[in-house]
Amino acid sequence: METVKQVMGKARGRLEEAGIEDAAFNVNCMAAAILGVDIGQLPLHWQEMAGADFVGRLDEMVRRRCAHEPLQYILRSWSFLDMTLVTRPGALIPRPETEEVFMAAAKAIEESLSAGRIPYSFRFADVGTGTGALGLAMARRFAQARGLLIDISEAALEIAAENLSVYKDLYKRIDVVRSNLLEAVQPASQHVIISNPPYVNRGDIAALMPEVSEHEPLLALDGGTSGLNLIELLIVQAAEKLLPAGLLIFEHGHGQRAAIKELIGKDWSSWQVGDDLSGRERYFILTR
Repeated sequence: METVKQVMGKARGRLEEAGIEDAAFNVNCMAAAILGVDIGQLPLHWQEMAGADFVGRLDEMVRRRCAHEPLQYILRSWSFLDMTLVTRPGALIPRPETEEVFMAAAKAIEESLSAGRIPYSFRFADVGTGTGALGLAMARRFAQARGLLIDISEAALEIAAENLSVYKDLYKRIDVVRSNLLEAVQPASQHVIISNPPYVNRGDIAALMPEVSEHEPLLALDGGTSGLNLIELLIVQAAEKLLPAGLLIFEHGHGQRAAIKELIGKDWSSWQVGDDLSGRERYFILTR
């Protein structure tokens, strides 16, 4: 019989042979999930004998990861800011770059609140909500805000609803809505619209890492032939759905900024842009 550490070492070797980056981190996450402990507590269990359940479950997780299934789908949960969200193939995996977009959005909203441009009980829509990450973060950050988690995908909405169910205190302030972008939203009804829309050029999807191209939902990736089809539509729809001085915040891909600037018409009084921590073009904030 082998120790937990020995079994983990063999698992790491299998991942390295399969060309999986950060093999040690992947195995640590898997082992911690099976043992029901935080990663930092793993060394306390290294010298324990690995039971059949641990060996079998780790073997199955490693097999799936060697086939390039994303770690987040294998674990069925992942962190976003201070939340742990359910992650399944029906919704895009929350990413650190989107956390940065949320922090920039929160700063812009706080500035608008202090200037009296939007009320503290503002209404918002998270468009293309996926796991619900941005909308749930918004409702938790702003205690009087009321919001919509919007997606066209039923599978994504089920995941968002499951994540919402963890935060029962938000039930009265959050609704889950199926809609193609903002079609189901009333005109001039929102103070804030936030979105991580599909923005990958359709022709580039096949060249993405297999974890993304073969496992994450195409609906959440495909931005059309230019990569900007959905963003262009979002900008047009948001101009109709936002109240005066309302904010539209959306994520986009690196290299798309110049083309997006061309889409900003007379409906917008001002706009600002931001890069992520890697220095890549990442988001726009537009004011109605």
